[in-house]
Amino acid sequence: MRTSITLLLLVLFTTFASAQVVSTAEHKILFQLTDGDQEVHKKFIRQLSNVLTAAPNAKIEVVTHGMGIDLLRKNDNPFESDLQKLVDKGVVFVICENTLKQREMKKEQFLPLAGFVPAAIIELVMKQEAGWIYIKAGG
Repeated sequence: MRTSITLLLLVLFTTFASAQVVSTAEHKILFQLTDGDQEVHKKFIRQLSNVLTAAPNAKIEVVTHGMGIDLLRKNDNPFESDLQKLVDKGVVFVICENTLKQREMKKEQFLPLAGFVPAAIIELVMKQEAGWIYIKAGG
């Protein structure tokens, strides 16, 4: 019995210790996603959740272009509920309109939680000039 209680306490401590707040500052983090692979998307969503656990006041914007816009497609999106949870926590997802033109796609093909920017690269530049920290996501 005592061993079971000790084991339970160890598991609980490990769980809480690994999911802790590291910073309460309002970090401004800018992710660029260009990868269309669903395994990459799955890991990226987990990474965003981990960032928000460690820094719950972080402001996060995800700029998608190229094949990365597939993360936000409307039809049969296995990540829709996870993406909505991230949006509910303040994460902003945007899609490059230049990519839409190049891939001959329409805004209506994407989840309503997504926003749009005219040019992803210029969005990345402007955010960095405004003090956002840039991180290249995916492969």
